[in-house]
Amino acid sequence: MLQRKELEESLKANIQWFENSGIMDPNDGAWGVGERVVLTESNTALKKIYETFPAWVLHGDFSIIEHRRPDCCFETALLFLLAHKVFGAEKYYRTAENILRYLYRRSGMRNTRHEGCPQGAWRWSHEQWHQVIYFDDNAWNCMIPLLIARIAPEFDAEFDLAASSMQLASVMEEAFRHQFPEVEKNDARFIWQGELKSPHWGALACGAFAFAWRESGDEKYRQAIMNYNAWLEAARDSFTTSEHAYIVIGISLAAAFLQDKRLENTARYSADRLVAAQLPSGSIPSEWCREAPVGEHLVDIIYTQNWAVFGLHILYALTHDERYLGAYRKALELLLRIQDKSPETHLYGCWRGMYDLKLKSWGGGNRYEGGADSIYSGWTNAPIATVIAFELEKLSMIYP
Repeated sequence: MLQRKELEESLKANIQWFENSGIMDPNDGAWGVGERVVLTESNTALKKIYETFPAWVLHGDFSIIEHRRPDCCFETALLFLLAHKVFGAEKYYRTAENILRYLYRRSGMRNTRHEGCPQGAWRWSHEQWHQVIYFDDNAWNCMIPLLIARIAPEFDAEFDLAASSMQLASVMEEAFRHQFPEVEKNDARFIWQGELKSPHWGALACGAFAFAWRESGDEKYRQAIMNYNAWLEAARDSFTTSEHAYIVIGISLAAAFLQDKRLENTARYSADRLVAAQLPSGSIPSEWCREAPVGEHLVDIIYTQNWAVFGLHILYALTHDERYLGAYRKALELLLRIQDKSPETHLYGCWRGMYDLKLKSWGGGNRYEGGADSIYSGWTNAPIATVIAFELEKLSMIYP
């Protein structure tokens, strides 16, 4: 059983990691949040990490990968806003506000004028001068501002969170329509990245469409979701545990907002696959070989365990099914047990990218976008801590 004191201590430790690790520089969010901390000692993927993500700063035996991703920033802003609700600390509220101000007023990551790219879409900020717009990243860039607008209407008034997100949702749906199930190859307008037949990208887009449908009731969003759901029904036995976790997130949101049992059944099927795969330890085994080491003994906290916890929390809020509550608690309890207690400030309170159950320690290997020595701000730490804050406040992605 999850205890309030334990949850509060875990949340506070993770907030301290964000403030003290160097992932936010300055640590009040005024210049956003870096993508991740990378541990350098014996990291076999380090050379490719530096080549692929060249905005980095070395700090002894670790580096901060300094490029700014809007999705990581939005996830961190939501975390600090929720931490303010839990603890009442004004500085957490100001950090959330500072990150949003960075995103909308300083970063230059959102396209508001350039006709060569979708209006309202977000890209990363770094020195690689090319337009790369991802479905999965922009799904979070759509969902989280719409959620924050309901939790803190004053931020909506200051930054036009809802209006900008609806503009993004519209261009995302247009691209989705032209790129799923097959890309219309001769249309240069559609430059979005992500293989939509994989729920890693497609199910998250459906989550964004669900939020947009709740705001507008526009039929195009419902149609996009139902078209994708038909694909999931046909291909449902071909996905990894990671992809099933993404399905639970995106389609649970769609089922909740559209109040559709067919969608709920899809989310339940994927959740049942996760429950069946879950080990007595609470782990959902790592299977996402594209970006992380795999193995039944490996806890992948970038692409699998983190999102399984996140998705099961949403699905339980929708269904109140005790099976999903039990699986969610076991999965989260594992994360609470392994949360890093190392004394170094760049480690204390974090969740690293991978844990080895056999060794009972962080490990399992590295990839340039995943593995034990990558400690992500968004995608790992902010989403896990956000679930903890939701738990403490009796909130969810569905019920702000």
